[in-house]
Amino acid sequence: MTIAACYLSAEGVVFGADSTTTMHVRNPVPNTGSVEHHYNFAQKIFQIGDHSTLGITMWGLGNLSKTSYRTLVARFSDQLQQCPESTMADIAALWNELFWTAYSSEYPDILARARHLSLLPTRTPEESGELDMLEQSFSGGFCLGGWRLPDRAPQAFKITYGPTQTTPTAPAPLSLGSAKFWGCPNLINRLIYGVDFGVLAAIIQSDKWTGTDEDLLALVSPYRLAQPFDLPIREAIDWVHSSIYTTIQAMKFSHLAPVCGGPVEIAVITTDRQFRWVRHKRMDAPLRHGGLIDG
Repeated sequence: MTIAACYLSAEGVVFGADSTTTMHVRNPVPNTGSVEHHYNFAQKIFQIGDHSTLGITMWGLGNLSKTSYRTLVARFSDQLQQCPESTMADIAALWNELFWTAYSSEYPDILARARHLSLLPTRTPEESGELDMLEQSFSGGFCLGGWRLPDRAPQAFKITYGPTQTTPTAPAPLSLGSAKFWGCPNLINRLIYGVDFGVLAAIIQSDKWTGTDEDLLALVSPYRLAQPFDLPIREAIDWVHSSIYTTIQAMKFSHLAPVCGGPVEIAVITTDRQFRWVRHKRMDAPLRHGGLIDG
């Protein structure tokens, strides 16, 4: 799990993410399955190419079975060198195609099984549990953003995937002034909207609620915390960092598994500059117990 974020400002694009990745470690005792293990120094934000005005962040599936995201992003950078006049929309579509090709070729059996289960007219409890597990384990997404010459207009696109899809989902552009959070956004939803969407769903589905969905939203909406439109870039950086750090701390002290954690990484691409790290782990960060560098 992850908490990843993107803020699209008129001044540029801000990316943020935590550093925890969850891996299944095989239990050495025969026939006892595997256990979850959390590592706190993964990288989830990447610059696309050297001296680049493009960046990407991710959530969900930690890596492909044979290919790391670092390698895939590097290959994508090589590909873009052959497409110097591509627009931001073109670049988002190219990444979507590249990732989907790798994803579908490295997990053919898992995707086939998930699609089979999703198409069953009825499912046993075991089949429903298996489908839920596959969707949770093999779904995720990316946010790709930046700018291109000649207009330098900042743009960002959300790209999602899941094992029951037969074709990739088209990239969705983010609107200007919007902050988007993915992976584990429950706390941010509670902060902004005053309630978790899961709580809303539970109330609506219970026999205690007799109104409509719209009635419940109308009751909740006056208590939301409205965000200022199109924050200045440094305030957007602060907002993204604060949101991710708060989520990490809430998970740390909750009853839930620590699926978000480690150092918070922040990157920015302003319309007058290329990709820059605001906060980034050094390669020896695990040896330094979480050491960071600024700038």
